[in-house]
Amino acid sequence: MIKNLFYLIAINSLLFSGNIGVIEKGDVDKFENAIALVTRGNDVISVTDIGFKIQESDVIKTFRKSTVTIRLNDDTIIKIGQKTTLNIEKYLYDTQNKSGNTANLKIENGTFQIKTGSIGDDAPKNFKIKTKFSTIGLRG
Repeated sequence: MIKNLFYLIAINSLLFSGNIGVIEKGDVDKFENAIALVTRGNDVISVTDIGFKIQESDVIKTFRKSTVTIRLNDDTIIKIGQKTTLNIEKYLYDTQNKSGNTANLKIENGTFQIKTGSIGDDAPKNFKIKTKFSTIGLRG
């Protein structure tokens, strides 16, 4: 029994170890019949429904009429607007080593809103957002 539980935990961690977040909400672009395109390495994946798992180095691109809300493992919430490209350059979240946690995001173009989670609270200098040009509004 314990041996089976160990194998189940090991397989589960291998299958899901690369996931850093999930698409929680999305508006489908009717023309594209998808929420977004995700570039992962050499693969381009059409995201058609919520629940899609996000990984480090993913590039998420919304369409002319689509929007996406992503929740990362540290409870950071990222809302990206229409015709927006988000590159998750680096993401590390470890509940045991909070000072080493890092989020490096790059907005290539478009609009976004971010509510930082644990990384923003515990290691704010390690939460970075790069943009070519931006206008910022802060709350709280």
